[in-house]
Amino acid sequence: MARRARARGARDRRLPRGTPRAGHGRDLPPRDRAATGERRGTGRGTRRGRRARGRRGAARSPGESGRQGRRLGCRRDDLDLQLVFRAVAGRDRADPARREIAMRRDGQRGAFTPLAGAAAFVLAALALGALTVGRLAAVRADVQRAADAAALAAAQLVRDRGLPFDGTIRSAAEDVARRNVRVPVTFAWTVSQDADSVNFEVTARATVTGPTLILSSGTAEVEGRAAAQVSQSRFDDAERRLPKLALVLDYSGSMGWPFEGGGIKIDVLEDSVSQLLARGLRVDYGGVFFSSNVFRTVPIGPSAPAQIQAIMDAYGAGGATNTAAALLAARNLLTPTDNTGWYVLLVSDGAPCCASNSVSAARNAAVALWDSDITIFTLEIRDNPPNPTLAALMTDVAGSPTSRRDPNYHFVASSAADLVNRFEDIIANIVCTVGPLDPPPADPASLRVYLASGGGERPVAAVPPGRELADYRSEERFRYEPADRKIRLTEAACDAVLDAGDEIVVRFDRPTLTE
Repeated sequence: MARRARARGARDRRLPRGTPRAGHGRDLPPRDRAATGERRGTGRGTRRGRRARGRRGAARSPGESGRQGRRLGCRRDDLDLQLVFRAVAGRDRADPARREIAMRRDGQRGAFTPLAGAAAFVLAALALGALTVGRLAAVRADVQRAADAAALAAAQLVRDRGLPFDGTIRSAAEDVARRNVRVPVTFAWTVSQDADSVNFEVTARATVTGPTLILSSGTAEVEGRAAAQVSQSRFDDAERRLPKLALVLDYSGSMGWPFEGGGIKIDVLEDSVSQLLARGLRVDYGGVFFSSNVFRTVPIGPSAPAQIQAIMDAYGAGGATNTAAALLAARNLLTPTDNTGWYVLLVSDGAPCCASNSVSAARNAAVALWDSDITIFTLEIRDNPPNPTLAALMTDVAGSPTSRRDPNYHFVASSAADLVNRFEDIIANIVCTVGPLDPPPADPASLRVYLASGGGERPVAAVPPGRELADYRSEERFRYEPADRKIRLTEAACDAVLDAGDEIVVRFDRPTLTE
């Protein structure tokens, strides 16, 4: 035991505690380097130190190194490790700055965990926000599409069914809109109209749910707005198509010939005129009776119907056909009167005669009437076979001041029954009209007509193609004439405007979005 203690004391004297072996003094304070006996400039990291270590290593024999290790009670490798550990421990104890840095590092261990958690939370919130914003954008697009569809559907329904914009039309428009979206939508409407259009404004709304982290209340309201209109024209009065009508009647010799189907032409003509006068239409009539020349005239005025009837009873057919003189005489009857609408109805069965320029003279007379703002309707009493010169002339002198030589103003009767029917067709066409439509409809097939009364509207049906207004005189019907852009009404429809005070409403073209 005593020997072991002495050996331990000798070992401690040879290698003080905390002192590394030679070659490691560069990591120690100056006093520790002096204790190791290492000279300045011979540290481990210097060139001189490396040479010195090489010499010492070469001078020591393997046996000597082993004996030194056995004297210290450990192997050489263990001794070297102990020396290193002691040197590091001594360095930390000797250098307060290093010890403070180490303590700081120990205090920062484990700080990454809360930072990573915070970052993950932020990333999750951003992802959730992006999803919510994307959903809101998708719902907003749906709601806007619903608003557009609702506005267009409402305008289309009002064009086709008429006002008011009641619950039936509103529900139908909203049903159309809901078929375009995937979320529940509610609608708020504002409908107005003026002389030119019916206007629809609709607001569509939908509620979107979401996380309270993004939406404070857990819900958000998304809305879309749209506006649409349908074109219309409103008329609070109807113009009497023939407020002043000059009847120009052919009494030439050919009018005494028989009509196909029975009767004499002049007799059938006089019967037709008598029926017209007896209908009591609020029209100021006048009359021109002609053959080779104009032989009687009746001034425009309230007493004209009786005078016209008396002349027809007193005269028969005879003579030639001077159409030009008859037209100019009609102009002379109309122009002195107040122009509430000047119109001429020329009825004849023969081509002009009595001069080489009779046809051109008749055409020139028609131009003079058009220039005086007079509209001419012609009723051709056609023989079999027809007279091509007469047919061409009756078309050439028919028309309005703005639509001259218009075949729509030329009518043909080839029998007694035709004469009566065509006469009524003409009267039905000229009794009542509204317009012109400005601007005209781009698509006449889209045109709809209504009679407005007491806040509501009732539709007026169009006359089928190939049929005449006279076929529906007791029904409320209309026909659109593109030539003069006017709406012609049957007698029943015209009475509703002039007598009952209804408004005529004309809507046309496809509805359009305005917002």
